[in-house]
Amino acid sequence: MPRIRICIGNQLIESNELEISKYIRVNNHLRRFGVPDNVRNVLKLDWRAVVYFDDLLKGLLSILEDKDQFIRELKITINKIIKNIPSILSENNYILLAVKNYDYKKVIERVGGELSLKIVEVNELGKIEFPYIRFPAEKVLYLIQLLGDPMLPEGFKSILLDLRNSMAERKVIIKEYGIQWIEVEIPILAPADMYEEIRKLGIIKYYSPDPSTSEMVLKEEILYKEHRRDGKIIVRLPAYSIAWLPKICAKYGFYAEIAVPIPKKLRLNIKQNFSLMPHQQEAINAWKNNGNLGTIVIPTGGGKTFIGLAAIAELKIPTIIFVPNKILLWQWMDRISRFLGIPKQEIGILGAGEKIIKDITVATYQSGIKNINKIATRFALAIFDEGHHVPAKTFKDSALFIRAPFRMALSATPKRFDNNEILLFQLAGEVAYKIDYAELVRRGVLAPLAVRKILVPLPPELRPVYEATEKELEKARDELDRKKKINKLIEIARDNPEKIGVIREIVKRHKDEKIFIFTGSINFAEMVASAIKDIIPVAVLTAKTSESEEKRISRDFVEGKIRALVLVKKGEEGLDVGDASVAIIAGGSKQVREFIQRVGRVLRGGTNKLAWVYEIVSKDTIEEAISRARRARELVRGIEDFIRENFGVKAFRIIRWTPS
Repeated sequence: MPRIRICIGNQLIESNELEISKYIRVNNHLRRFGVPDNVRNVLKLDWRAVVYFDDLLKGLLSILEDKDQFIRELKITINKIIKNIPSILSENNYILLAVKNYDYKKVIERVGGELSLKIVEVNELGKIEFPYIRFPAEKVLYLIQLLGDPMLPEGFKSILLDLRNSMAERKVIIKEYGIQWIEVEIPILAPADMYEEIRKLGIIKYYSPDPSTSEMVLKEEILYKEHRRDGKIIVRLPAYSIAWLPKICAKYGFYAEIAVPIPKKLRLNIKQNFSLMPHQQEAINAWKNNGNLGTIVIPTGGGKTFIGLAAIAELKIPTIIFVPNKILLWQWMDRISRFLGIPKQEIGILGAGEKIIKDITVATYQSGIKNINKIATRFALAIFDEGHHVPAKTFKDSALFIRAPFRMALSATPKRFDNNEILLFQLAGEVAYKIDYAELVRRGVLAPLAVRKILVPLPPELRPVYEATEKELEKARDELDRKKKINKLIEIARDNPEKIGVIREIVKRHKDEKIFIFTGSINFAEMVASAIKDIIPVAVLTAKTSESEEKRISRDFVEGKIRALVLVKKGEEGLDVGDASVAIIAGGSKQVREFIQRVGRVLRGGTNKLAWVYEIVSKDTIEEAISRARRARELVRGIEDFIRENFGVKAFRIIRWTPS
């Protein structure tokens, strides 16, 4: 009489001799849980025999006796597999939970995941194919919370209990190491990919000019240090890393224990005295969904400051705001006081000759560096206003060594000419939210814009000087000499006296509106002011202007006593002088970012007004190339029809000026 022969792994189980009818019934039943191996003349049971063992056993007991040796051996083997198979596996960015004594289909239907068959080594049985449910590693904490779900099978909850208990071993501990650094304790058996991601936090990447070619090359600065202690890998990292460690650990199913004091509560009563516009609410929501990390990109005039204020009001944690200049320093203090209801004496200030640190502090980047040891551990939220400054060689340490786990960078134009926005994104977070100018026009937030590029020839007496300098450039001895000649060409084109006549005509046309005039030199600014003072009340703001005089001029401009402001590197960031309708760009802006910030000064006021931007460019000079790089045409792309239909003018025109 025939016998049933089955194998699981390398374990062979053979029945007693069976009657033909029983043999056929047992064999047919077992085929539901395995596949025949005709070479060895056995039936190889696979993972289905373990997952559906209750069904397998029930079918056998309807044919054979419970005390049958074949059934006893099968029970022992299956139980040995269930006992020895690891309940939990980690695989790259996934956590795998073994399917033991529960219906995996019900679990996947309720909580997600997908079935994954893994080959696992089991003592005495060799390699066994076993089913697991695979989940993204970041869902570990969510899964543990499901222990109280009455709809989940008890067998699955038993695995979740093992998962919760294993978290104590799957723990990364973050400790202090001085003021500007932290130490990370990583279990020796942690996934190599997780360790590599943590280590990379200590590698700072940025572009720097190659001395031999002046081309920008990507460099890496190694800041981490590592060693082994008590069976753990110890990695020392700059303090900024604390913001990213929990997310990296969760990705691999590990828990990050922060054994570092983080300021938790404000000792201030905040009253939010403003409402957010829809795009501002979208931005703050996106930032929160990104773990309270990231860069927010909104055009000038789109209300970035209020997004930072909303973060402070919502989180209510000690906050430091970094700004590039003292104008923005005072502006932030004023808005914190006015819109969050915090008395100015309760607001800290680092910069402009002050050194007062409080739970909410506004600091210039320069002062932040000088006082980094005093501020590094004081704050839980860091806001980097005009965040494109963060990668600057003299500024980056403010973001690198402050221990704030929550970070927000605000910028209209994070893109830098040196490509070092990569460093901003590493230290403050990638772009969490972005909206462009055209969309804000469509939403009625910013004014539509008409751009006129006016090409002006050099006067006859300057053309030979310019051409002679071009020839000198061709014969430049070295890179330094070449840069000097290029700068001379730029200066000749920038301060072209023929531009003054153009400016007078534009001012006459818009004399009833407020006007910003941007120039590249103090001397040229004063010439412009002198040339238009008979048409419109005008003032000049330069680096030489005293603080008291600057405040007076700004106030008079807001009140309409002054209607034109001539600016030299003063209108780039932070100048709070209210709205204007016209921007005349006569020089001094080589970068796209500076150009966009200047244009942004006339965009406030919604869709009921049309803002005008006049870009005055010296024809047939290096300034034409600089103008092309600024891409003024791109400013109005997407709103041309809107401007034509609502204002009856073209959004962009090039005008060739002929001096009278």
